[in-house]
Amino acid sequence: MFKPIIDIQSIQRQFQDVRALLMRAVGSLTKTGDPLVSTAIQDITRVTQSVSTVEQSVNDYLKVRQSQLGALMGVGRVINSSLGLKRVLEEVMDTLIELMRAERGFLMLRESSTGELSVRIARGIAHINLEEETFKVSRTIVGKVVESGEPILTTNAQDDPRFNSQLSIAAFQLRSILCAPLKIKNELIGVIYVENRARAGIFQESELGMIKAFADQAAVAIDNAQLFENLQAGNRELQEAYQATLEGWVQALDMRDKETEGHTQRVTILTERLARSMGVEGVALIDIIRGALLHDIGKMAIHDGILLKPGKLTDDERALIQKHPQYAYDMLKRIDFLLPAIDIPYCHHEKWDGTGYPRGLKGEEIPFAARIFTVIDVWDALISDRPYRKGYPQAEVLELIKADSGKHFDPRVVEAFLALDDLSV
Repeated sequence: MFKPIIDIQSIQRQFQDVRALLMRAVGSLTKTGDPLVSTAIQDITRVTQSVSTVEQSVNDYLKVRQSQLGALMGVGRVINSSLGLKRVLEEVMDTLIELMRAERGFLMLRESSTGELSVRIARGIAHINLEEETFKVSRTIVGKVVESGEPILTTNAQDDPRFNSQLSIAAFQLRSILCAPLKIKNELIGVIYVENRARAGIFQESELGMIKAFADQAAVAIDNAQLFENLQAGNRELQEAYQATLEGWVQALDMRDKETEGHTQRVTILTERLARSMGVEGVALIDIIRGALLHDIGKMAIHDGILLKPGKLTDDERALIQKHPQYAYDMLKRIDFLLPAIDIPYCHHEKWDGTGYPRGLKGEEIPFAARIFTVIDVWDALISDRPYRKGYPQAEVLELIKADSGKHFDPRVVEAFLALDDLSV
């Protein structure tokens, strides 16, 4: 909560004490009955009235300064916030409009690609967004601020000699105008502008120091928000590049093994569906989807002569095939981006009763993501046609999965799988 530096109540008490002292003096003089003191009583009464007038002026001044200091502290809080750029610009504009008792205003930022200034937000009172066209008249003033790097403030533009040559100022009846530069380390990043057409004297020259402080704070808040958005955009681009690479690997594997072509996409869709039904969401869900896509990536290390062998595998060949989860782990563990998705490629051949491979994990030792995926993997493998057999009927496969609950599969996952309304892809 904002705590004012100046204690207004304390100052008010001092004024009250002065008035009380003066009134006591009047009372004492009145009791003397001396007609000669009447003039003194009148003078003291006038002084008391003047004190009241001064008190009101001081109170008004202190309240404005208190409001201004509160606004500066508010912008300081925005600097340390994680608000997006749009929200920061709204906060800055609304605060300045309220602070300066302005009707409306706009904020321009320099475009990194062209170096040109463009309006990023235009606001009126009551936080109403305005069209950029509304402020065409103000571009000359903006140009002067950009050129000088100093704020421009006028209490009445109609009588200000600096604007005599600007017919637009007279035509639009502009009076109180403020335009200030936004700088970071003396480099101009934009300008902020507010105006009041109806009243003169709204903005005071004495407020320039406060305006400069406000603009400096606002510039830092805006720069922080821009840096944060740029970082987010860079992360999104990097994520998209990683995802494209991942999908390229999967496509290469599908093209290599025509027998299981399309299997990866199907199991990924169903795995996501099952995971959602079990309450998985957010980053954990993304990791499961990526793990499903990569579940057979370790087979890229298996020779074609074994992976694509049309006949029955020898014991040695089968042992080599069963190493593909370990190969997947060895491939992915060095990639930070994919490390959280490693559970499915590494553990999807583990079994609930501990008879799976490569590590013989049992029960909840098996990562939850892998327990979800295993059910889907077996489902798709059994219902799909292969060159050496036709796919099994879905009802028969459902019974097989139910029978393997507590042996091959986690019973809780089987229950959730059987409850799915849609197993189509």
